Amino acid sequence: MNKAFKKIETIQNQVKDSVNDLLVENGYSLNKEEKFGDSQALLLQWTNDDSNHSFQLIWDIREQWFDLGEFNRTNNLNYAERSEIDLFPYSVFGVLFRDRYNKNYTKKIEFKIKEKLSSTKPKLH
Repeated sequence: MNKAFKKIETIQNQVKDSVNDLLVENGYSLNKEEKFGDSQALLLQWTNDDSNHSFQLIWDIREQWFDLGEFNRTNNLNYAERSEIDLFPYSVFGVLFRDRYNKNYTKKIEFKIKEKLSSTKPKLH
């Protein structure tokens, strides 16, 4: 396994674990994890039936980014029909402090999810 692929695999796992923990705490469950094209892309989808809301995170190894999106439904989720929240470019090369970079990168994604969670929670009357 080459170094670049190892870095990619590491960030995929860090982001997946971090996002999964955050979303599970907020009533979501991971209901889809799919790899495409010889593991060139990873699709993750979390749903929350109570809020009728879903999050999607796609990693594209060729383009080197994570795409965070959402759906205002929990079934018939076609990954291409999501509403984009943000796109997060990822640098595989040229980073001196990889662990710090990965932590900060993961925090950026978590922050966007937290923002969206605060706006999608049902209002209590």
